[in-house]
Amino acid sequence: MSAPARRWWPAVAGIAAIAFMVIMFVTGSEKDTQQLIKFEAKGVMQVPPERITRARIDAGDRHFDLTRTGEHTWKLANGETVDGKLGADASMAVQFMNTSGPTREMSRSELSGAELKDFGLEPPRVSIALYDGAERILAAHFGAHNADGLLQYMSVDGKDEIYMMSRFVGGQWEQVASQLPVK
Repeated sequence: MSAPARRWWPAVAGIAAIAFMVIMFVTGSEKDTQQLIKFEAKGVMQVPPERITRARIDAGDRHFDLTRTGEHTWKLANGETVDGKLGADASMAVQFMNTSGPTREMSRSELSGAELKDFGLEPPRVSIALYDGAERILAAHFGAHNADGLLQYMSVDGKDEIYMMSRFVGGQWEQVASQLPVK
């Protein structure tokens, strides 16, 4: 290679590399998120959380009715607004019912001889009912935690199974109930 060619070689290689990168960027860009995995809700509630307009929470002898007035705002039966952290926590609890699926489903035949009280479900720690207008979408009951404390037993009205849920799902409802004002 001659001396002048040796001087231009790095510049030509650099220009070619930049041109290659530009071509790869333009032609290699994804069209319409084809490579992304589509989100699929795996929770026990099959309707989108934003459709829930009312939540009934029963925790021991405390009972609360919340009506959704915004994305993170709710209203108590007495008209008191629930917003801020408590409103966001209530909305998150509803969302968990749609997005967080059971880690295990146990059929009644698998549980032969066991009673609901064996799972802390009679009486439950907290019960919820979620509504879209007047239509009840889901009623669930959260019981005891499993031996390692990571999961919690849950039953759903109309279902024979007992579910093992991540503890944070029922814990979110318990947290909401603990923050609501006592009547």
